[in-house]
Formats: sequence, structure tokens, C-alpha cells
Amino acid sequence: MPESARWTHARSSRDIGRFVQQARRRRGTSQAALADELGLTRQYVSEVESGAGNLYITRLFEMFDELGIDVRLAERTRDGSDGD
Repeated sequence: MPESARWTHARSSRDIGRFVQQARRRRGTSQAALADELGLTRQYVSEVESGAGNLYITRLFEMFDELGIDVRLAERTRDGSDGD
């Protein structure tokens, strides 16, 4: 799959979590290693990847929906561009 094809529309915390998990796996990084790099717990990374929602993220996506806002997640290419 070309780098530029790695994107998705996010409509929920679950969509974000799935995308983060796929990007992490393509990088060949474990949850523990990513958490360590960021100063987080592995449990937090796991919760993000599972799409665990909270009131803030739920309300944010409700606002996006009401206002007709699309959120696009895209992996950057190795040179730092978004592939477009």
C-alpha cells in the first residue's frame, strides 16, 4: 500500500484508536515501547487503541457531526509530508 493511501475519516474515538494501532504496528513498535517514548502508561495506550471514549471526545465528535466537520487521519510519509 502506498504511503499516501494510509488515511481514514474519523467519526469516533474507536476510529482514532484503530488508526493509531495500525500506525504503531506498521512502525513495529509495541504498546509498551510507545508508552515509554511518550512518558505514558501502556494501559493508556491500550485504552486509546481500544477506542475508549470519554465525555470530552464524545462531545467533540458530536460538535463535528453537527457542524459538518470531517476529521481525516493520515500517516506522514518518511519525508514528513502528508502524502497528498
